[in-house]
Amino acid sequence: MTRPRMILFDYGGTLMAEPDHCPTNGSQAIWPYVCRDPHQTGFEAFNAYLLAFFDEIRAAQGPLIEIHEHTFLRNVLAHFDMELSVSIEEAEWIIWNGISRAVPMPGAPEMLAALRRMGIRTGIISNLCWSGQALTRRVTEGFPGHPFDFIMTSSEYIFRKPDRHIFDMAIRKSGLAAADIWYCGNDLTADVLGAHGAGMMPVFYDDRRVPSNVRERNDQMDIDVPYRKIGRWEALTAMLLAAE
Repeated sequence: MTRPRMILFDYGGTLMAEPDHCPTNGSQAIWPYVCRDPHQTGFEAFNAYLLAFFDEIRAAQGPLIEIHEHTFLRNVLAHFDMELSVSIEEAEWIIWNGISRAVPMPGAPEMLAALRRMGIRTGIISNLCWSGQALTRRVTEGFPGHPFDFIMTSSEYIFRKPDRHIFDMAIRKSGLAAADIWYCGNDLTADVLGAHGAGMMPVFYDDRRVPSNVRERNDQMDIDVPYRKIGRWEALTAMLLAAE
């Protein structure tokens, strides 16, 4: 087995977890920053519309197209003729941190440190409505000092995994051949099939110690493509150390 020159990672459920996820808490976090509400909408109506509108967009866009949080939030504010006392970028950060906080997955910091020692480059491709700037900020807090080459979210590139477009864009960013890159993720469809379709070696991360919102679907799948499987990040480090 040849050691890869670069490893790309999924974000949620792979490098970091977001426990206690609650969209209403995001609405509550941004509400104090509403500085103009000419129709005296009130929080309950604001939150109900925001949640319903998000569900409507998700249903309309389908599984492979992403809507950017900035576009979504501007639409909600325009609906009520509201204004915020913070920028749209800072509002996004406030909302996301209200919805959930992020914690590194078990063993992820140590695994990334091992990759640095081995000289293996790293990056992230994530299906997220949040901006790449916000994800970079969150990942930097989770893994201070780790130099990811790039961090990509589907909101910035329109297409969601497993669509090949976003994988191909990452390959071009890397300056490497697809065969020199591994892709690690916890979703057999988005991550394993998506990476394989782009010519990368998929690594399926399936840590049974932690909750997963895709495990039931994964367990029902039988896929016929080559990939490697690990249950803990220590296994990836050991695999790489044993490689040439």
